[in-house]
Amino acid sequence: MKAVRFDYHVHETHSRDAREATVPLYVKAAEEKGVQEVCFTTHLITDGPDVKLSVQDDEIEWYIESILTINETTDVVLKPGLEIDYIPGDQRKIERILEEYNWDYIMGSVHLVGEWDVGSRRRSPGFFEGRQLVESTQDYYSLYRDAIETGMFDMMSHPDYWRRYFHNSRSEPARWEEYSEACLEAIDALKSHDMGVEVNTSGRRHEHGVQYPISEFLDAVHNKGIRKVTIGSDSHSPDTLGYWLVEAVELLAEVGFKNITSFKNR
Repeated sequence: MKAVRFDYHVHETHSRDAREATVPLYVKAAEEKGVQEVCFTTHLITDGPDVKLSVQDDEIEWYIESILTINETTDVVLKPGLEIDYIPGDQRKIERILEEYNWDYIMGSVHLVGEWDVGSRRRSPGFFEGRQLVESTQDYYSLYRDAIETGMFDMMSHPDYWRRYFHNSRSEPARWEEYSEACLEAIDALKSHDMGVEVNTSGRRHEHGVQYPISEFLDAVHNKGIRKVTIGSDSHSPDTLGYWLVEAVELLAEVGFKNITSFKNR
């Protein structure tokens, strides 16, 4: 059975939507599946409807220490990181957390666009309602670009996560032509800030069945000269650790990428 070396998007119990997913259970799964390096990316959410899913301030030190302690007991390399929801106006708190603790990897995400949570089955339809998709993606990627330009993050996660429930608004899949000019501007920003994106395989488990991002997005990233790329299962359970990551590597190779990026001390 093929195995993949890295999984750089993994949620454990400090993400409140992964309460049963302990670090020891992930280690056991990694050892069984041949995953050599796991970067934990617990949610850090400072505002909005999903703030309850976030690691709390008084838990951060224990979150890091528990990973580093267990790391001494296994050959699997365990790294502490964060998936941070970008919400305009909350930079000071985030900067404090990034400066106060030693992290290996910080990933930026966009879930909330104005009042619309694109990752919510219930709250996402309004984001698309009454307008062309290109208008919706213009709003999404304008915020995505703003997140990049803060300089706070090492990489950006699931670049077209707005597709999560888009099939509930339109039966026809989104076309690359509908990703808007702002998407190309966001890719330009990635290049300017020496950043990259992840291939997030959770989309292969979602109803639409396609990874984040679509292959045309990866083509555009590669054509821009960006070579940093991570892969992650977005696991909230050890059962899905490493999910579809071998295939993600094959997809990246087809696009023209030669390497997968890993991080240490950011």
